[in-house]
Amino acid sequence: MWSEAFPQLGQKINWFPGHMYRALRIMRENLTNVDMFIELRDSRVPISSKNSEFDELIFANNKKKFILFNKFDLCNQRVTQKLIDGYNKVGINCMAISAKKGTHMKELLKNEMQQFIPQKYDTVGMWLMLCGMPNVGKSTIINQFRHLSPQLRTKKKLAKQAPLPCTTKNINNIKIYDDALSKNKVYLLDTPGVMIPRIIDDETALKLSIIGCIKDVIPGKEPLIEYLVWALNKQKVKKYMHYYGMSNQAGNGKELFMHVRDKYRHFNYETTFDQILDDFRCGNLGNITLDDISQLEM
Repeated sequence: MWSEAFPQLGQKINWFPGHMYRALRIMRENLTNVDMFIELRDSRVPISSKNSEFDELIFANNKKKFILFNKFDLCNQRVTQKLIDGYNKVGINCMAISAKKGTHMKELLKNEMQQFIPQKYDTVGMWLMLCGMPNVGKSTIINQFRHLSPQLRTKKKLAKQAPLPCTTKNINNIKIYDDALSKNKVYLLDTPGVMIPRIIDDETALKLSIIGCIKDVIPGKEPLIEYLVWALNKQKVKKYMHYYGMSNQAGNGKELFMHVRDKYRHFNYETTFDQILDDFRCGNLGNITLDDISQLEM
C-alpha cells in the first residue's frame, strides 16, 4: 500500500541559474514588441508547471496570453482535460497538444491563433513569445510549427531538441510560419526554460523534477524513484507492473529499483535509476497527471 504522505526531501530545492535571470530581463525588454504571449506547460503537472513570473510580465505589458498544455499523450487525459475545460469556461484561452506527435498543431496554428491576429499582420507578420519551464517541449513545438509551413518545412530544424532541462540558454528570433499564398507570416521569440525562483514545498519540487524540469542530480535520483512509486500506486496506475513483469505493485522505490536492476542485469546503480526515469518520462509506465485539480488553480 502507498503511504499517506509523499517522500520527504529533507532539503529545499531552488534551482534558478544565472541565465534564467538574464532571460527574464530580456523577456521584459522584448515583450512590448510581441502580439501574443504563449505559455507552455506540461500536461502531467498542469498547475505546478505554471510560472507566476510570466503573469507579472504579461500584466505589466497588457498582453494576451494563450496556454498550451504539451505532452498531452503522457498525462491522464480525462483529468487534465477537466482543468482545461475549467480554464476555458472562465475565459482563459488554452488547449492541449502533443508537439512530439503533432497532435492539434495544425489546428492551433491555423484556427486557434487566428483570433489574435493584429491589424499589422498582413504587412510585418505576427510576433509571438514562447515561454515555459525547462524541458516542457518548446523546441519541439517550434520545429513542428516550421514543418507545417509551406515555405519552411524543407529547411533544417532550427531549435535544438533534447530530453534535458536548459537545452536553450539564449533568446532567439525564429520564423515559424510562412505561407506565400496567404502572405501569412508568424515569427517567434524562443526563450530559455525559466523556473520559478522559489519552490515552496517538497511535493512541487518532486513533481517538477520527475518530469525533467529540474536536473535529476539536484533532488537526487533515489527520492525521485520513491516519489514515482508513491504517485503511481496512489493513482492505481498499474502499467508499470506489466511493463516490468511484476506480479505485485512495488511497495516502495527500493523494491522497484531492485526488481528492474535484477531483471535487466544492470551492473551499476545509475543505469537502473536512469532507465526507470526514462521509462516514466516517455510514457512506458503509464499515463498520469500528478497535480490534484479538485480545486482549479488559474
